[in-house]
Amino acid sequence: MECKNLDVFVLTYNRAEYLRIMLESLCTQTATGFKIKILNNCSTDNTLEVIEEIKKQYLDRDIEVITHEKNLGNAGNFIRSQELAENEYTAIFHDDDAIHPEYIAAAMTLFKIHPQAVMCTGHKSLIWNVDNNNWNALYKNYHYYSKNNGILLGLLIHRTVFADAIYNTVAYKKISYNPKRYGKLHDNMFMFELNNLGDIIFIQGICMRWRQHKNSDSNTFSTGPFPNEIWNIIQDLSKIYKKHRFLYKPLLWNFSYFLYNWSCLSKFLTWDEFIDELVRRNVFGKFESFMYINKFCINNINKMIVQRAKHYKKKIARGYPPVRF
Repeated sequence: MECKNLDVFVLTYNRAEYLRIMLESLCTQTATGFKIKILNNCSTDNTLEVIEEIKKQYLDRDIEVITHEKNLGNAGNFIRSQELAENEYTAIFHDDDAIHPEYIAAAMTLFKIHPQAVMCTGHKSLIWNVDNNNWNALYKNYHYYSKNNGILLGLLIHRTVFADAIYNTVAYKKISYNPKRYGKLHDNMFMFELNNLGDIIFIQGICMRWRQHKNSDSNTFSTGPFPNEIWNIIQDLSKIYKKHRFLYKPLLWNFSYFLYNWSCLSKFLTWDEFIDELVRRNVFGKFESFMYINKFCINNINKMIVQRAKHYKKKIARGYPPVRF
């Protein structure tokens, strides 16, 4: 499948060993014709040597390396990808993961079917030792999150995955990365805000192997997220989505509880103190917080959420129709 309307950016810094695995996963894609652009954030290891080896091994692939004059930092490298994005579609991948060999072809086929979609993403598997061996055939059925209901469906069914996202470039360039406000969870808000611009495709199969390690952002809390960053996320989520408040507010409460526990915020403040701040910020009213804290009420609300999730899951599930090009 020819994908000349796609540029794939790989953001890297001092991960030559893992970068090789990512690049091999891109060079063995069933899709062809797309450009691979490596944004090298002033790596001091043998990153450039690995890239040259890959270029010689896969002569049929269009691979370009762009080395910054100075280290832009993690967020700065993402911002730079927005500045350089110019093709119709843009993929942003990390340097230490691996992409399913069928994923790009599947995603670009779905963009052909749904040209109004602003992003395609899919499930991930968390793996400590990522490689490209023994991929199963990609299960390509998908969920379709409409613009008007996307944030609700993301919280209700499955949040979108940042590390394997492919974007409509016009939409990608409209949203700002904001690490100062959201800390290392800025990618979550980036995707929530993007869904306000258009529809999102979520492939149900495992589209990516996501490398885990003891120093990864998701496994260390020395760099946050901190209370104010999470308060900002929840507060801004409450502002950008206004529909289905009867369902969205308890979902937002559950998401708040998840973030509070996942981030181990109890080392900073109690759950009650955390909620008091959200009430002060007008995310939840005093009556809402009282109702959600009541065990009987929240149990009934959660039962309703599960029923709604099953309903919407059936409603938005779609098969993978073949497309002729």
